[in-house]
Amino acid sequence: MGTGGRVARRGAATSGEPEVILLDTNVLINIDDVLLPHESLGLSIIGLAELQFGIEFARDQRERRRRITQLARIDALLATPWLPYDHAAAASYGRLAAIVAKTRPAHARSKDIMLAGHAHSLGASLVTLNSKDFELVADEVEILIPELRA
Repeated sequence: MGTGGRVARRGAATSGEPEVILLDTNVLINIDDVLLPHESLGLSIIGLAELQFGIEFARDQRERRRRITQLARIDALLATPWLPYDHAAAASYGRLAAIVAKTRPAHARSKDIMLAGHAHSLGASLVTLNSKDFELVADEVEILIPELRA
């Protein structure tokens, strides 16, 4: 894993760089393949919940151990606390889910939109490898696509 990567910016324009950039779970899973930006990185407790689900739902003990090791590596490499999902995050999620529900009702209830709500409540950008998951909220939350390692 490295830092200092460039990111392609999509969506909401900001009046300056956000203080925190949240990492989508798919970035955490592929942490060795991405160059992370220099900005202050944040970890949403939603990402931890998704990673824990992956551990619990592993198809066998070997895969389970691999995922436990990967989570420990993420914690060690990023050395930042998991940010709690609070009242402000819930309110932002409700706003964003209402926007998404007009076009993709089932997606409005997804963890992706909850994560976008968390980023929105913090005034943070969101780094993801799958911007399509967030295209309907890109006017509200700045979506960043990380540069991949060669």
